Amino acid sequence: MSEIKTLVSSLKLGKEDFADFRITEVESTSLVIRKGNVEQVTHDISIGGAARVLINGNWGFYYTTNLSTEGIKAALEKAYKAAKALPENVTEKSRIKIERTYEDEVKLNVKIDPRNISLEEKVKIVLEFDKNIWKGNEEIVTTSVTLSDSVKKEYITNSYGTEVKYEVCSTRISGSAVAKEGDLIQNVSTSVGESRGWETIKEFDHVKEGQELGRRGIELLKALPPPSGRMNIIMDQSLVGVFIHEAFGHASEADAVKANRSILAGLMGKKVGNEAISVTDDPTIPGMRGSYPYDSEGTKAERREIVKKGILVGYLHSLETAAYLNAKPNGAARAMDFSSKPIVRMSNTFIENGEYSLEELAEMIKNGVYLAKSYGGYVDPARGQFYFSAQEGYLIENGKIGNKIQNVSMSGLTLDVLENVVGVGNDLKLAFPGTCGKDGQWVPVSGGGPHIAVKEIVVGGRK
Repeated sequence: MSEIKTLVSSLKLGKEDFADFRITEVESTSLVIRKGNVEQVTHDISIGGAARVLINGNWGFYYTTNLSTEGIKAALEKAYKAAKALPENVTEKSRIKIERTYEDEVKLNVKIDPRNISLEEKVKIVLEFDKNIWKGNEEIVTTSVTLSDSVKKEYITNSYGTEVKYEVCSTRISGSAVAKEGDLIQNVSTSVGESRGWETIKEFDHVKEGQELGRRGIELLKALPPPSGRMNIIMDQSLVGVFIHEAFGHASEADAVKANRSILAGLMGKKVGNEAISVTDDPTIPGMRGSYPYDSEGTKAERREIVKKGILVGYLHSLETAAYLNAKPNGAARAMDFSSKPIVRMSNTFIENGEYSLEELAEMIKNGVYLAKSYGGYVDPARGQFYFSAQEGYLIENGKIGNKIQNVSMSGLTLDVLENVVGVGNDLKLAFPGTCGKDGQWVPVSGGGPHIAVKEIVVGGRK
């Protein structure tokens, strides 16, 4: 690898210029079961390298699967020529900010390497998971089960002297079902995902979880219809996770701020929510799905405060956005694979703990709804508008959580929700293990928080 460092260092670069080379190798397995049938079983290994060169404020990028000395040299030269070919008088020049360099190697740290588990064993697990969703549940009409695991290795070296290697693992299993009775349809799902090894899947009781998932779908058919209108709510940890990731987290990514596609642009140091709200993004938490030791630019991962007591205190940065906004690079540039450019991404994003129990939050709400188990939604980060679905809910009457209600939704404006928080729970949990898409790239993430009580939110249900 030192030979690659020499090749990068040999480029003729000016004082403000920059170059790096990244090798990314990903070995992955993916299985999909739909309605009891094996729809997809894939095992894939991808490996290649990417060269980036910044000259006179212009980027050149070139990727290759030829990792011989000649292939790497050629990729660097093509990226160099691409950057040189662009005009020097562009309106907005790119630049990077590096406050320190790193030399490190982080080995894979898992109990059970998923690459050592046979494909037959993986297929057996997803089939049993799916079978137990259907078991004894005639009202279940559709199921889907997925299992994925991957080991990713990255090597990054740059013209400033950084040279790092690291390995990370990702494992995830999920299931969903649709229950139907007459014209009534209810959706349920469950998932677990971590950066640990196969032990994550081994500890997941797919028989019990499958039966529980099917049972929840059937119970929702008998639950009360959800109310509609503007009312007080409590969000559970998974819904808080989806909200803070989708509605707020994307707005805190500095490339969106730079492009003026974020509701948080220009608000640094200003109030963006109730003083009980503090938001953190932390890729250093052991075992979490969004964790990693270095980003794809070779910057060491670190805990990042975004909101502190209601005040916006930070964004997520790449080397380029840090230079543009005169901030500290904080290791948030991630690339899906060798053919992708590093872009600003979240990791494990969550609202920090407060001081109240769930029972105390219900007493604060008095009357409203408790929304539980996220089922996805829609967000416009530039406008701050969102729409999220919950798999189930519960009526809150006279300060007590009562009868279950069916699939229900919430919608509104992101900053209004943070401002209208009336209480933050003390039971923080990263309950949303997801795969986040942005600009055609997909990376593992997680989100969460404690239970949170919010006043005057629009809730929607069937009539």
